Amino acid sequence: MPKAERYVGELLLKLLARETGEISKVDYNPQKTAFHGHTYTGETALERRSPESQGVSSAFFCDILRTLSKDKGSNIHKFMALRHGYVIAECAFEPFDMDMWHVSYSMCKSIVGMAIGILIDEEKLSLDTRLQDVLGSKLSPFGFFKKSITVQNLLNMSAGVEFNEAGALSGNDWRKSYLESALKFEPGTRFEYNSMNTYMLSAIVTEITGKSLFDFCKERIFDPMGIKRVFWESCPQSITKGGWGLFIRAEDMAKLGQLYLNKGNWNGTQIVSEEWVEQSTSWQIETDREDNKHYGYQLWINDDRPGSYAYNGMLGQNVFVYPDIDMVIVTNGGNQELFQTSSMATTIRNYMKDVIKPSDEPLPEDFSSLTQLKALCRSFDGRSRSFPSICSGGWKNRRVRMSGGHKRSVTRILPGKDNDRPDLLLKADARNEKQLLHSWIRNLDGLKYDFETSGLGLFPLMMQIVHNNFTDGIRSIGFRVTKENAFYMDVYEGEAIFRLKLGFDGANYVSDINMHSENYKVVVKSLVKRDEYNRIVLRNDLYFVEEACSRSLNIYFDPADMNRIELRMTETPGTGMLMEAMDNFNIEGAGLESAIINRFIKGGMKSVFTDAIKNMLQPVFYADLENPYLDIPMDDAFDTADSEEEEIEVQHAADAEPTEDEEGDIT
Repeated sequence: MPKAERYVGELLLKLLARETGEISKVDYNPQKTAFHGHTYTGETALERRSPESQGVSSAFFCDILRTLSKDKGSNIHKFMALRHGYVIAECAFEPFDMDMWHVSYSMCKSIVGMAIGILIDEEKLSLDTRLQDVLGSKLSPFGFFKKSITVQNLLNMSAGVEFNEAGALSGNDWRKSYLESALKFEPGTRFEYNSMNTYMLSAIVTEITGKSLFDFCKERIFDPMGIKRVFWESCPQSITKGGWGLFIRAEDMAKLGQLYLNKGNWNGTQIVSEEWVEQSTSWQIETDREDNKHYGYQLWINDDRPGSYAYNGMLGQNVFVYPDIDMVIVTNGGNQELFQTSSMATTIRNYMKDVIKPSDEPLPEDFSSLTQLKALCRSFDGRSRSFPSICSGGWKNRRVRMSGGHKRSVTRILPGKDNDRPDLLLKADARNEKQLLHSWIRNLDGLKYDFETSGLGLFPLMMQIVHNNFTDGIRSIGFRVTKENAFYMDVYEGEAIFRLKLGFDGANYVSDINMHSENYKVVVKSLVKRDEYNRIVLRNDLYFVEEACSRSLNIYFDPADMNRIELRMTETPGTGMLMEAMDNFNIEGAGLESAIINRFIKGGMKSVFTDAIKNMLQPVFYADLENPYLDIPMDDAFDTADSEEEEIEVQHAADAEPTEDEEGDIT
C-alpha cells in the first residue's frame, strides 16, 4: 500500500519536525463524549459471589494479582474474573477505576463478528457473499471487478488487501481506498491481520441495515445485555470504525465473554445463534504465529485449555474465555502488547493453564484468604493506606473513621553521581520529600513559565494518532495554590488551559480536560525530590484513566535560579512499539518525501531516525519565567518557611476522597 504508507511517513516527519494542529490527511471531527459515572436506565450488573462458592480458591487470585502487580512490564489497569456467570474477583490498579470505561482497541473486533453473525442468522448475509456485490459497484466501479473477497475472508483475516491500518491516516474515504487497493495474495489462501477487514465488515452492516454498526449493536447486543455506558468512534464518513475506537467498561467486556460461554444466550434471549458461536470459536485459519497459531471469526483461538479463545486488543485489552471450566478473565492494561505477547497476557494464560485447580463443587468458605484478597485489592487500587469504615449517615452523608493502614513509603535521595560530596548528601537527607513538599510548593504559587519551542502536547503520541486529535503545542506551564490549599498545574496548550489538580502521597484527583471538544479524564500523581545534581524535581505522572496511554512530565528547578526550568517528557507505550511498527513499513513510490522516508527507515540512517523518534517521545524543553524572579533565591526560601500550621497542607489519601476538579477544565 505505497500511497497510504507514504502518508504515514509524511505524518511522522511532521511529528518529528514538531508541527502542530491539523497535520493529518484525515478531516478531524470531535466525537468522544465525557464518561458519566451514574447508572443508566436499563443498565444491569453481574452478581458478585465469593471465589470459594464457585469452586475457586481466593488464594489463587491473591497469587496472580501479586504477580501482576510486581511485574512492571505488565502495567495492568484492571482485572476481573467470572465463573458460572458470577464475578468472583475484581481489582483496579491505582489510579484506575473498575466502573469507568476504557479504550478497547481491537478487542471490539469480536463484537463486529457477533453483528455479522446476527445478519447471517437472519439470512441477510452469508459467508460467501462477495464484498464487491455489497459495496463494489456503488463505491468503486473500476479496478475491483477482478477481486473475489468474501465475508468469510474478512472474518478470518484472509482478504489479502494491501490497504491496512495505516490507511486510517491517509484520507477520508476508507471504503473506496480499500476497494481500489491491490491484492498481496489470493483471498482465502493465508492469514494476514488487518483492521481494515473489520472496518469493511462494519461498512457491510451499515449497507444492509441502514444503521451504523454502533447503533445496530446498541439495538441488538448492548441494550438486551444491559450495556449502556459505551461509545464507539466512526470514520470521517460516519462508518463505525469497527476494528478499534470502542470505549467500554470491564464488566461489560466480561458480559460479552459470558455471552459466548452461554452459546449466544443472555437471560433467555438468543442474541447470537449457537451455531454462529460454535463457528466463530472454531479454528478457521492457520496464522503462522507462535503465540496464537489459529484464528476464528474475529477472535483468537488459544491453546491454554481445551476450547479456549480470546477477544484481544493491543496494549493489554483482553477477554480470555475458558469453556472447559466456565470462566472468563478480563484485563485492561497499558503495556507493550501488540497481540497476546506481553508479560501480563503470558502470566494470566500460564496461571489459567498450569496453576488454577477449579472444583465443580463449592469449596469451604475461606474467610482468611478472602479477607486477604479484599485487602490486596484495596491496596492495589490505593485504598489501604488507611481503611475507611462507615460509622453512620449512609454512603452519601457518611462519617468515616480511619483505621491504621500502612503508610506510603517516603522517597528519599539516594547517592548518585555526587556521592563524594557529603555536604550535599547531608543537605538532601535533611530535606526529604515531605519537607520539600511543604516548604517549597508555596513558593511556586503564581509562577508561570513560557517555553522557547512547542510541538509537544499533553496527549501521548499514540492517543493523538488513534483519535486523529493532534496537539496545538504546549506554550506555558503555570502553578497555583487555591484557598482550599489544593495545588494545580495549569498547562497552556494552543488556546486552551488544562487545569490539572496534582495528587501527592497517594491522593487521586480526577481532572477533566477538553481536547478540541473531546472530553478526557486525567489523574496526576506527583512527588517532589532532589536529583543527583541537587535540582528540585517535580515529577508528574499523567494517567489518562480511560486510555491505555500515560505521560510523565518531570520539571527540574535550580533552587539558586528560579528564572528557568527544564521539562522532560516520556510516554507509555514508548519508542519500542513505534519502531516495531515502522519496521513493517514498505514505503515506495515517487517523490522526494517517499525517498527520504524510505532511506531513513530501511537504509543506513535508521539509527539516526530511531534517535529522532526517541527525541520526539522523550523530549527536553526549556522555559523561562514570565516575570523574572528577582527576590531571594529559592534555596534560601526554605530557611524562611513559616510554622508548620502555615505551610501548604497537601491532602493525603487518608484525608480526602478523590474528587472531580471543581474549577472546570478549560477556559
